[in-house]
Amino acid sequence: MKTNCLLLWLLALSFLGCKHNEAKDIESTTESYNSNTTDNTDNSDNSESRPVVKNKEVKSNGYWEKLEMKKNIDGNGMVSSILPMPTSWNLGADGITGPRGLKITYFPLQNFMANFDPNLQYAYSQSGQRMRQMPGIEQLVQQDFIPWGNSNGLQYVKYYEIPEITKMDKWYWDQLFKAMPSRSDVAVYGIDWKLQNGNSYFTIVHLNVSTSQSMQNWFYIAAGLEAEPSYFETAKKQYIFSLANTRYNLEPIMAYNKEEAQRVGANWAAFNARMAQNQRSFEESQRQFVNKSNAINDAIMSGWKASNAASDKNQEQFIDAMYERINVADVSTGKTYKVDEGANQYWMNNNGEYIGTQLQGYDPNFDDNMNELKWQELKRIEQ
Repeated sequence: MKTNCLLLWLLALSFLGCKHNEAKDIESTTESYNSNTTDNTDNSDNSESRPVVKNKEVKSNGYWEKLEMKKNIDGNGMVSSILPMPTSWNLGADGITGPRGLKITYFPLQNFMANFDPNLQYAYSQSGQRMRQMPGIEQLVQQDFIPWGNSNGLQYVKYYEIPEITKMDKWYWDQLFKAMPSRSDVAVYGIDWKLQNGNSYFTIVHLNVSTSQSMQNWFYIAAGLEAEPSYFETAKKQYIFSLANTRYNLEPIMAYNKEEAQRVGANWAAFNARMAQNQRSFEESQRQFVNKSNAINDAIMSGWKASNAASDKNQEQFIDAMYERINVADVSTGKTYKVDEGANQYWMNNNGEYIGTQLQGYDPNFDDNMNELKWQELKRIEQ
């Protein structure tokens, strides 16, 4: 957002063609426009069919006055642009003054945005952004300018596009680095008013709308012109001519584009690093969650199994007591069997038949009456 504001102010200063030259009066020169000088850069793309202001004195005939190329100095002390203006006009930080009551006032820049993602609209609005979609020029005049005019004693007459300045603004905007693909709509409009005393008042509005798939950023900057009735139309035409014939120095544009490209690249790198760290943190939290869930589930399952085992054991003991049975095991194989209670020793042959005896030391393997079968002793399992 900091960079967006910087860009908007850069555009504002360039569109309106003025800049305060660090506590000094803004320089002026009567040298003719020369495309080979540092200050006067050849914008061949936007100079088609545009008259060139030469170093020739033009006597005032009620329309044109003697012109000179005024320099617009940026914050780094570089000439960002030059524009032809009457020698009697004075550029200042807040506007332009001149003879016969000429006063051009610069109004604050107004910028807005609209986010088309409903999930992000609230977050952007909480960040201080003015959320508003561009309503169209007709509605913009009705919503913003006519109420302002009424509160300042102005009567609205009409609005209209000024194509020659639109062309210049669009050329300048097209040269600037864009962080993401978007559609740019650039236009400049004039608004005519009448003061309460019958005098005329003129407002010029520079409008810029950038629309991408996810959002819309737009702004407008305006200036108001007033002068004595006998000079008003001349001043208005001269101001429009000056803005339409602005010449931009490409060096500050290239420097800005380079800085923006580096900044955006660094921001993307930082963003990707944050996203990678967030992904790692998410995966680690997921692992911890799974491990914790597994531990809880294992504990629950172990308790359930233990409870079932105890229940099964109690049930088994109860049934065995009813049927007077005990559990025995073949120590050679580990298999367990249930036999009738009451004997001291139990033996099982290869056929799965068992016998019980009260005799101590009895071994059926040495008993001729056991049909020479092999017998394996069964050990009692203590419950």
